[in-house]
Amino acid sequence: MTVRIPRNFLNRTPIRLSMTPMIDVVFLLIIFFLVASYFVRSEQSREVVLPEATGARRDTDESLPHVTVTVEPDGTYSVAGQPLSAGQIERQLRELAEESAAGGRSAQLRIRADQQADYREIRQLIELAAAAQITSIRFAVTAIQTN
Repeated sequence: MTVRIPRNFLNRTPIRLSMTPMIDVVFLLIIFFLVASYFVRSEQSREVVLPEATGARRDTDESLPHVTVTVEPDGTYSVAGQPLSAGQIERQLRELAEESAAGGRSAQLRIRADQQADYREIRQLIELAAAAQITSIRFAVTAIQTN
């Protein structure tokens, strides 16, 4: 048995791979990661003077779905740089808890409170988290070294 090679086989143009679509995808990925990193940084856009703590640990666990609430010195709340009322934050916490529970995960509240903020405002956040069934709470602090 012999295999016949078609006559026009040798006259065909060779296959060429175009690099243009691959370069387009790389640029789109770069843009995506730049925008994503901007939103992660903007989550903490309000400047506050954090309290100091000796037992502070670096936050390495980014796996839990979370919302970061900043407490200003005058007691106002903000999320991602946007001022919000306690009711709006309560809605966000409930939505976060519901979405996390639907995915089989637990949610987390992260509090960035200024040193001058009144504890009543922080306590209210903790109570809102408890009402929304959020049991994981982290506080942002400035680590100080002890010798």
